[in-house]
Amino acid sequence: MFNKARILTAAGAAAAAVALAAPSAVAGPTAAWTVTPTGNFSGTAGVTTLTDNIGNAIKCTTASASGNAPTSPTAGPQLASITAAAFNAPCTGPFSSTWTITTTMPWKLNGTSYAAGGTNGTGVTTGNISTIGATVTGTSVLGACTFKVAGSVNAKYNNPSTGGANGTLDVAPAATSPLLLTISSKVGPGCGIVGSTATFKGVYTIKHTSGVSPVIKYS
Repeated sequence: MFNKARILTAAGAAAAAVALAAPSAVAGPTAAWTVTPTGNFSGTAGVTTLTDNIGNAIKCTTASASGNAPTSPTAGPQLASITAAAFNAPCTGPFSSTWTITTTMPWKLNGTSYAAGGTNGTGVTTGNISTIGATVTGTSVLGACTFKVAGSVNAKYNNPSTGGANGTLDVAPAATSPLLLTISSKVGPGCGIVGSTATFKGVYTIKHTSGVSPVIKYS
């Protein structure tokens, strides 16, 4: 005969284990991501850097992006679409090289976890930018080179100060298990020094068309 007390104890332990294993962003069965306000947004950045696994870096002094967050609340993980991205030309690299970057859109902005705090103390969303595609074309003393990059990069969105326009999308490799872009289709003698993977860094200030930065939360 089964012992009822033991069954209840086992069931309670199992429930506790499930609760401890749940993602930190999960607040309940109806939890969802909210983006306020939804609609079109734009982003501007200072220096952005594409660095391959050998250590070659292509730096662009300014960059911009735009996109939209069409619905809220949403189950995620996609929170918004990035529909345009541009990098000032020419960008500079090793061996006196100059480069232009053209992008294939759209890209996806995804959220994977949410926490209090962040740069402005009003919350931070950790996630990534996926479905990235771009063609990089340049020339140096080694000759011409064209290659493609594709994949995903780690990113964090820091909510703005209350009612502010200082929300930032911080794109940088994660400390552990960083996402990498794949380099392929290398053409030209100047590509001899180009590696097989790359990381990307840049900090974008994000503003909604209303002039304020969006606020992202999970609850």
